[in-house]
Amino acid sequence: MSDKTTKKLTTLDGWAIGTGSMIGATIFVVSGTMSGYAGPSACLSFLLAAAVTIVIALCCCEISSAFPRSGGAYIYPKEVFGPKAEPVSFMTGWAFYGQGLGAAVLASTCAFYINWVLDLLFGFHFPPGIFAIIIVIFFGIVNMINSELGNATQLASTLIVLIALLVFVFWGGAHVDMDRITTNFAPGGISGIYAAAALGWAAFSGWSTIPNMASQFKNPGKDVPRSMILSLITCGILFGVVILVMNGLLSGSELAKNSAPLAAAAATFTKYGALLIAFGGVFAAISTLNGLMMTGSHLLFAMGKEGAMPRIVSKTSKNGTPYVALCVTTVGMTILASTGLVAFIMQMVAFLNSCTWIVNCICVFGLRKNRKDITPEFKCPLFPLTPVLAIILSIFMITKMKFTAIIIGLIWFAIGIILYLLFHFTGMKKYCGPAE
Repeated sequence: MSDKTTKKLTTLDGWAIGTGSMIGATIFVVSGTMSGYAGPSACLSFLLAAAVTIVIALCCCEISSAFPRSGGAYIYPKEVFGPKAEPVSFMTGWAFYGQGLGAAVLASTCAFYINWVLDLLFGFHFPPGIFAIIIVIFFGIVNMINSELGNATQLASTLIVLIALLVFVFWGGAHVDMDRITTNFAPGGISGIYAAAALGWAAFSGWSTIPNMASQFKNPGKDVPRSMILSLITCGILFGVVILVMNGLLSGSELAKNSAPLAAAAATFTKYGALLIAFGGVFAAISTLNGLMMTGSHLLFAMGKEGAMPRIVSKTSKNGTPYVALCVTTVGMTILASTGLVAFIMQMVAFLNSCTWIVNCICVFGLRKNRKDITPEFKCPLFPLTPVLAIILSIFMITKMKFTAIIIGLIWFAIGIILYLLFHFTGMKKYCGPAE
């Protein structure tokens, strides 16, 4: 089933989607909690999480280059294992869509940093819940009007955040107290590093949203894998350096108590640095929210087009924008943003990502065995060692997550099972089916 979407995205656009989707609540908010677990050694936690994710990404690069069309994780199981894998495809797509809705936490993050700036400059603020809802609706409308406008917003906001973080690294690095870093580098020991890595792993999920936009790339077989790897390398190195500088400015215990740890660290050497980071936090939230809204809606669009969801979600506007899928995504994000349950939603996203990555790695085996008619442009190195290692590492990271995260994720899966039964075995089935 071919996509009629105009192919305009390049590797740079894909890098912006992946990088922008990863620079968000974790580095601007959760990095404080990570520092509480591991102190300065939290930099190793980020590097560990990035290294694990790159192994997984190598597998996803092969499967995505084999099937470079919208839908990403949803389409892989049934493409390599046939129609019998449709239930697995649905649940994988449903899990991945949960990640997209989980971006609603970034609306809350954005609202918090806006209020932080207003408090600092003018001494007043607005209710963060209302701010968060307005932000979600605004970006939903932006993407509905024109996907190119959404792409431009993504690239611009990503570059602004990167500049802010680089300024923090160099400016803040000049004020680092090395004794803070060397005296008690790993207060939580190896277990603290693992705990922080499991928490920070949620940051490295944005790269896997890139295949959902595959139909919009000029050369998806090459651009999609390049985008994924480049965005992971960018964020892995940057996050590690940023959190090391943070811990050189404030102790891990102080950072853990602060709801805006990065801004608090910057405030130790200049008020203007704190303002810079606060604005960076706003654009980081915008970048991640916009990126996941774009990719999440395209996943829902693909599921409707393939017949897994009611076909109405595959409707597009005259300029090719999947406006129905965007409306559904915007409503879902608005509901989640209004709850304010940032920690719970992030934990759910991390667990759901792990499950989809395991399925993607298994699909690499199915691709090589069952689809010899397909020659992907990217080949996973050291096959079959790499996919096996990726699956083991994913399971290992799950064991380091909080039990709450797993329970919330299982509840999301249960909702997906109910929807699958409704869409395929009841009167609602007539509303599903491949779009014409």
